[in-house]
Amino acid sequence: MACMNIKKVSDWKYDVFLSFRGEDTRKNFTDHLCAALDQKGIIVFRDDKELERGKSISPGLFKAIEESRISIIVFSRNYAHSTWCLDELVKIVELKSTNGQQQVIFPIFYDVEPTVVRKQTASFREAFSKHEETFRMNIEKVQKWRDALKKVANISGWELKDRNESEFIVDIVKDILKMSSKIPAKFDIFKDLVGIDSRWKKLRFLIDKELNGVRMIGICGMGGIGKTTLARVVYDLIAHEFEGSSFLANVREISEKGGLISLQKQLLSQLLKLPDSGIWDVYDGLKMIGTRLRYRRVLLIIDDAFDLKQLESLAGEREWFGPGSRIIITSRDEHLLTTYGVDEVLKLKELHDDEALQLFCKKAFKTHQPWKEYEQLSKYVVKYSGGLPLALSVLGSFLCGKTTKEWESSIQRLKRDSEKDILDILQISFDGLKEIERKIFLDIACFHRGKSRDYVTKILDYCDFDAVIGIRVLIDKSLIEISSGNRLWMHDLLQEMGQQIVKKQSPEEPGKRSRLWKQEDIHHVLTKNTGTEVIEGIQYDYSSQDDDVHLSASAKAFLKMTNLRMLTIGNVQLPEGLEFLPNELRFLEWHGYPFKSLPSNFQPENFFELNMCYSRMERMWSGIKPLSNLKIMRLCNAKNLISTPDLTGLPNLEELDLRGCTRLRDIHPSLLLHKNLVSVNLKDCTDLTTLPNKIAMIHLRKLVLSGCSKLKKFPEVVGSMECLLELFLDGTAIEELPSSIQLLNGLILLNLEKCTHLVGLPSTINDLTSLITLNLSGCSKSKNVGVESLEGLGSSRTVLRNPESSIFSMQNFEALSFLGWTLPQSLPSPYLRRSSHNVALRLPSLLGLCSLTKLDLSDCNLGEGAIPSDIGNLCSLKELCLSKNKFILLPESISCLSKLWIIDLEECKRLQSLSQLPSNIEEVRLNGCASLGTLSHALKLCKSIYTAISCMDCMKLLDNKGLAMLMLNENLELQEASKSIAHLSIVVPGSEIPKCFRYQNEGSSIIVERPSFLYGSGKVVGYAICCVFYVHKHSPGIKSFRSYPTHQLSCHKKDSYISSYIDFREKFGQAGSDHLWLFYLSHEEGEKGYLHKWNFEFGNFMLSFQSDSGPGLEVRRCGFHPVYVHQVEEFDQATNQWTRSLSFNLNELHQNPATNQWNQLMPMSSTLPLLSPNHAEFDQTANQWAQFSTWKYRQTLFTEDKDDDEWGGQIWFG
Repeated sequence: MACMNIKKVSDWKYDVFLSFRGEDTRKNFTDHLCAALDQKGIIVFRDDKELERGKSISPGLFKAIEESRISIIVFSRNYAHSTWCLDELVKIVELKSTNGQQQVIFPIFYDVEPTVVRKQTASFREAFSKHEETFRMNIEKVQKWRDALKKVANISGWELKDRNESEFIVDIVKDILKMSSKIPAKFDIFKDLVGIDSRWKKLRFLIDKELNGVRMIGICGMGGIGKTTLARVVYDLIAHEFEGSSFLANVREISEKGGLISLQKQLLSQLLKLPDSGIWDVYDGLKMIGTRLRYRRVLLIIDDAFDLKQLESLAGEREWFGPGSRIIITSRDEHLLTTYGVDEVLKLKELHDDEALQLFCKKAFKTHQPWKEYEQLSKYVVKYSGGLPLALSVLGSFLCGKTTKEWESSIQRLKRDSEKDILDILQISFDGLKEIERKIFLDIACFHRGKSRDYVTKILDYCDFDAVIGIRVLIDKSLIEISSGNRLWMHDLLQEMGQQIVKKQSPEEPGKRSRLWKQEDIHHVLTKNTGTEVIEGIQYDYSSQDDDVHLSASAKAFLKMTNLRMLTIGNVQLPEGLEFLPNELRFLEWHGYPFKSLPSNFQPENFFELNMCYSRMERMWSGIKPLSNLKIMRLCNAKNLISTPDLTGLPNLEELDLRGCTRLRDIHPSLLLHKNLVSVNLKDCTDLTTLPNKIAMIHLRKLVLSGCSKLKKFPEVVGSMECLLELFLDGTAIEELPSSIQLLNGLILLNLEKCTHLVGLPSTINDLTSLITLNLSGCSKSKNVGVESLEGLGSSRTVLRNPESSIFSMQNFEALSFLGWTLPQSLPSPYLRRSSHNVALRLPSLLGLCSLTKLDLSDCNLGEGAIPSDIGNLCSLKELCLSKNKFILLPESISCLSKLWIIDLEECKRLQSLSQLPSNIEEVRLNGCASLGTLSHALKLCKSIYTAISCMDCMKLLDNKGLAMLMLNENLELQEASKSIAHLSIVVPGSEIPKCFRYQNEGSSIIVERPSFLYGSGKVVGYAICCVFYVHKHSPGIKSFRSYPTHQLSCHKKDSYISSYIDFREKFGQAGSDHLWLFYLSHEEGEKGYLHKWNFEFGNFMLSFQSDSGPGLEVRRCGFHPVYVHQVEEFDQATNQWTRSLSFNLNELHQNPATNQWNQLMPMSSTLPLLSPNHAEFDQTANQWAQFSTWKYRQTLFTEDKDDDEWGGQIWFG
């Protein structure tokens, strides 16, 4: 039989690989499809790089195709013109033929018919004519492309034709969900479960009641009856039906350990796809849940609720959630559910006999019925299990493979324990374990439930427990399981059973038990000296206690604990000192250890890990201490530590962490000569002045000396240290690096940020051929950088004296930052020339930087004429940051940057006007440009359908009241071209809603009842929405503002979970002036993908604006206005005529009011009044139409906070 390479579902890295022609679909269909897939948890790989024609497909992309379960090919008119796309297609087809049914191909025919692709006619024929000419010497390659197209075009897929695009995407997502097992079929879910179908039907009936209301449903029953299992099944089956879903497991235990805040953060993260909610306390969480979810239809499952406070903190009110939401709560306490006010309670009962027997047999015999000779025995076991699924699973797994004699013995015990509770029944399985497996089970039950499997395995291996096989046995016995995140988990009844077994060892005296984990028991043993040799492990959860809560212990507390192998404690007071630590210790974690050194008689032979952060130790030990097994030593923030010990006796040490040891002065030479250390962290050892003269650490991979502000010299490198990948010297006083630095030939990252005494780099640094990142931020004395082979350079606040050789001719640079670089006065000619103004100096030619995609020249003191005109030749440039400079105008060649989509000019306080920007520009950041008076024709060349301009604190724009009219006209003209604008947004100073807005309201929300525009004769092409907002000045001490370094303002439509957002850094808006945010949404865009609920043609609707960044941002008024086709045409004519004749001379317009041009600028339907052209009203209204806010289309839900030094002002829709 031929051998096949079978790939398991868990081996796929991506659910979907997306192949598409970027210029055809990236900014519309593909973005919407990716967002829709992401919203449902589908992991998508899509390659967004726009490589030059002729570049071959990368090995990394081939690997991504191999690691994807499904390949979606979006066929568009120009798909076949891309050799990149065709190479992808060939690879996909080859993999399909190799792997058979394992990998799935689905074509999407977006704006091309299948027959065109299959027969390669029309645009596909044109493409292949060119390919055959280009590849006439390799015609076999062209034939492979043709064959691949035919094969894929013959596969049944999706064809758009004249369908609604949003519905089209919804159908695709449903099919992909099924294929990717994100929606498992009922059979797949139910096949390993017994008795679940009837329970599911009952619960589904309760869920489907009152579809438009918010329903709260409780599931109750005794422990082990299957509440969590049913809740998980429901979640897996229906989560895809909601706009967001969250499963909060084990609420009781998690709230006890990490508090309710951790659960609130998890809820917000899962429902809003929010990486960090930034909440400070439970009250903050309540507010965010109540405000951010009220328009979203969500599924929330709260598992194992224990008290009312938990429920009130997670789902306190129905109004917190959008219509159609479902809240499902599991609990043993029915009274809790009724008190909380659930709509229905589903009470789970034990399995009936047939179901119980079936479940038991699945575990005991791996079949649905018992073997003949075990039939009667099986019925006995089922009888005594009480129909509890947990007991049946555990007993079945325990008896699997045992003889009938062993079964009979177990049944006799069940008969004796028939009057006892479920825990005694479960213990039968525990008693059948081997001794080492029992130890592992009890350690997990008492210490390690919920912890990482890798971490627990490491700790257990320290104790010679053979953890890998032991954990496997417990999984097979149904005693533990692996939860999400590769964490060890066990049912709470099994944990309770394990802990009871330990307590039964000595019901009255904790000191005679093998494991201690409760605070009161640990306190009793340590203060009363009742510890004995029976104790193997102590774990006190000091992290959950307040800092002022301390344990007390006597000096001889550990004297009799001769078999103690694991000790985790913290905040312990020992007023009489410490006489003894057991030598059997394998793992020691003592937070805040209160003594100057370890006890002299502490000589553990099998010691593996020492964690003593925040200890008061000054010296760990004197001389050589034989700790041959010690692998990890962490003493971070040991503020009194003066010196490191001799490490000669620690040959297997791999990790040393001494961060924050602020008094550390002496480093023993053995540290820098250690052969097995892999990671050394000496960050913020601020008293450290010198290191040993030589370093020779052949296995070292990471060395951190960041923040050692008195360290002046780096040691000589002796011998090869090719394993060292990262060297952090930032914030040190190092003046120079040794020439032997060249021996670090594996180095990838070298961080020298803020090394203010560094005068230069040795020429041997050019030998670091693996170096990718060199950070010279803040190296104000450095004279030369001669690096020839970097992929990226972060050289902020660095004077580069010879840029011509080291920087400006590096063709392989992709990202280049000179943030804060002060332009020197002595750069050699011809690389630096005086400008025609004879005031500022000019950058060298940038022609060599042909691969650059991002250029950061912010805060570089660039004056007028300093930027060379050849900046327009940076053909790959996508992001340009010129903020905080002193030029007055930009070079006109900026408009030639065809791939540029972001330009940042924030706080260029002398910038007076903005010339034409490139055609693909999407985001323009002008916040804080105090001298900016005009944006005339800035977007005239713009072809992007998503455009954003942010002009916070540009107060001079108030003097140019006709500006926004021209900009809006230039963009609406695109409605007549092949590409229509989807979004247009601008934020500018202004305090009034334009009077031509049909719907206006004071405050932060507006309700439009029976919109009259639904019944007009004209066709609605888009909608303009705006609000006036004000940023209150605030004290830096207000906590809510410390947690929101970036302001956020969002607009919500009541029946949609999609919101539009703007954000800007907190420093802007503090001038005490109003600003207006106006965004335009096309009618077509409002019907696409997940924006379909922003379609306003469904009767009454409400829009509301809210601040998501604390109390400092106030929305004063808002408005809504539809735009018609005929209005766009009239608008074009009126504005063009007005612009040509008046050249923005407002005084002339005021003197000739009969022209009444203003009334034509934004014509309304016949039911609306014309606007008066008087001077005051014109100024006011024209000013408001100059207020459109920054917009950037994103298919994500939330923004990330930006640090002050990062590029800010992004606006998000999604």
